[in-house]
Amino acid sequence: MLCEKYAPTTLNGVIGNSSAISKVYDFGIKIQKNEKTKPLMLYGPSGIGKTSTAQALAYSNSFNLIELNASDYRDVEHLRKVALPATSNRGLFNKVSLVLFDEIDELSKKFDSGAESAILNIIRNAKQPIIFTANDFWDRKISFLRNVVEGVEFKKVGMAEIEKLLNNILKKENAVVGDGIVSVLSRRCDGDVRGAINDLEVAIGSDPEILENLGVRDTKLEVFGVLDKIFGMGDFDMARNAVIRSSIDIEMLMNWIEENVPKRYTRKREISSAYANIAKASRFISNASRKSYYGYLRYAQLLLSSGVALSNRHGASMINRYVFPSVIKYMSSTKSDRTALNEVADKLSVTLHTNRKHVINDYLPLMKSMLKKASKEKGKEQAIELIGNAYGLYTEDVEVIVG
Repeated sequence: MLCEKYAPTTLNGVIGNSSAISKVYDFGIKIQKNEKTKPLMLYGPSGIGKTSTAQALAYSNSFNLIELNASDYRDVEHLRKVALPATSNRGLFNKVSLVLFDEIDELSKKFDSGAESAILNIIRNAKQPIIFTANDFWDRKISFLRNVVEGVEFKKVGMAEIEKLLNNILKKENAVVGDGIVSVLSRRCDGDVRGAINDLEVAIGSDPEILENLGVRDTKLEVFGVLDKIFGMGDFDMARNAVIRSSIDIEMLMNWIEENVPKRYTRKREISSAYANIAKASRFISNASRKSYYGYLRYAQLLLSSGVALSNRHGASMINRYVFPSVIKYMSSTKSDRTALNEVADKLSVTLHTNRKHVINDYLPLMKSMLKKASKEKGKEQAIELIGNAYGLYTEDVEVIVG
């Protein structure tokens, strides 16, 4: 993926947040001088470069990077077995080990009390530098860390910097997109660099109309990040929280999940289980709309997130790229046809004294059948003229009905 291909390898390569990068740079200098360092907490919205900064720091200083994510904090025993040794030992050839606790605010509520003392104990006894990342420094679940870490705030990256980065990627990839698309992506990503790059990857080689369906970039967790947490972790809480925190339309998210299940799960039983959960979620979404009771959407969220995540017990394949939902591509390619059909239905709704939906579902199929029969008896042109005169439609309108 382009995000991985163009991840910064030095702190100078991280765009935006110069003040925060300067603090991280000073942190690296202290490590090189073997000075005692207070753990850093890099915090701010998702996709703005917190994890990339820690990775770039390790890479440029030849530190051994040990990355721990939310699945490594799932219980106190796991913290002691995984995190404690990581912070206690140097790497191969006596290299410094930089330990990254990524997304520490994903700490499960179930383990708050035990996890607090375990993590504080790890910090007290650490012989290696530690960096935490979090979306919300003020999250109640990690309040116990505020006095033992140095907070470094990362803010949303400016549109001009993101646009420059996207243009550089296009140049290196020898790729082109439609006029103005880079500006649109840079503006609506809302400071999310990773999200902008992911959208650019979708845009390369896609029809411009598809971009209309990307929507406004989620300010907390964009679609690729949500999918990673559903497919990649196999964790109930992580998958559920990813969907709850995201502002992605639930039907669009369902399309993304449905399209990419076979790209991530390889066993037939797991694929079947995932699709069964998606089917149940689809019914709840339909009931929410039909009965105007949107409490059903909570069940749909749970099925699409934790239900799909727990369908896989053997580890997901993360090699293949995510595939853009074919249903969205189809909706984009047929947009003009559907617009024309809606306009005809609106005209007929006045004549037939009913609504557009009723016209499209009930009257248009009947009129199409009438046209087909009349075309056999009188010829296509005369049949179109007769129907047009009868219902006050232009020739082009009747041709839309014919399809």
